[in-house]
Amino acid sequence: MQIEPEQLPCSTRIDYSQAMGERTLPFVFQLDLAASNLYPAYGENQRFCYNVMGVGDGKCHFADLKYFVLGICDSIPEEQIANITVKINGMEQNVYFGRNGNVQLLTSQNPDRHTGCTGLKFDFGVNRAGGHMGFCFELTRPYPIGPNPVCLFGGGITAEGLSICGPVCEELGTCETTAFQPLEVSVPVTVTPFANEGEATTYCCGDPIVIREPAGGDCIHDGNCTFIITQKICVRIPVTFGATASLGRTFVRCGEATDEDVCTGCGTNNTPPGKKKPKPRTAANSPEQSGFSAIQACLNNDNRLLLDLILD
Repeated sequence: MQIEPEQLPCSTRIDYSQAMGERTLPFVFQLDLAASNLYPAYGENQRFCYNVMGVGDGKCHFADLKYFVLGICDSIPEEQIANITVKINGMEQNVYFGRNGNVQLLTSQNPDRHTGCTGLKFDFGVNRAGGHMGFCFELTRPYPIGPNPVCLFGGGITAEGLSICGPVCEELGTCETTAFQPLEVSVPVTVTPFANEGEATTYCCGDPIVIREPAGGDCIHDGNCTFIITQKICVRIPVTFGATASLGRTFVRCGEATDEDVCTGCGTNNTPPGKKKPKPRTAANSPEQSGFSAIQACLNNDNRLLLDLILD
C-alpha cells in the first residue's frame, strides 16, 4: 500500500540542524515510507524504517550523535518488538536488544539519564559531517500512527522537541476547529562586519632603470661589480566590505487565545491578496560619503596613504 506523507497525521521528516545554541546536533530524521509497512495485511508485522543523516561539517559548534531515543507508545512490551536492524554508512551492525544492549526499551520507570525520554533507545554513533544510519523495527501487532518524540544526545548536549511518525497507543481522532492566538514576538539581531582581502596584483609602470653603482676606479682588486635596478610598480589590492546578521532566540508575549477571528485586520502592514508590498526606498549617499570618500572613511591613516599611492 503506497502511503503519501500528507496522508499521515504526523511529520515524516524532522531537522535538528536548525536548532539554536552554542553547539548543535545537525541531524535529519526521515521516515522511509518505501521500506516501511505501516498498515500491514492480516498475518504481517507492522514495520517502521527510518534514515538518520548528519548534515553538519567538521566545525566545532557541530557535535556527533552518540545515541537517540524514539518515543514509541509506552505500552508496547518488549516481546512485541522484533527484527531490529541497523546500518551505519551502509554497513550492517550487530544489534543486541534488551537491558544493557545497544537497543533498549526505556520506560517511565527507567528513562534515559541525559534526555529524560522514554521509548526505543538506539546506542549507535553517527558522524555529524555526512554520516548516515538506517534502522528498522517491527511490531507483531499493528498500532495507530502518530507523532513520536525524538531525543538526541552527543557531544555533552541534548536536542529534543521534534516528533516524527511512529506507533502511538491510541487512535488519533479528527475534530476540526479554529483558534486564534495574538502574540508579540521579539528576536535580537547581531550584525557582524567583515572585510576580506582579495589577491594582490602588481603592475610594472614603464621600463626598469639599470645604473652602475659608483666605484673608485675601473679596476677593483678582488672586488665585486654592483649595479642597481629601479622599477616603478603599482599594486592593486581589492578589499570587500560587508556584514553578516544572525538571529538570537525569540521572545514571545502571548495574548488571550479565543475562537473569535481577531487576526483579520489586526494591523496596517497586511498585504491584500494579489498585491505586492512596496519596495523600501534607499536614501542616496551624501556627497561627502559617496564613492572614494566613503572608502577613505573606513581606512586608518596608514591605509589611506597606501590607497592614495595606488590610485596615483
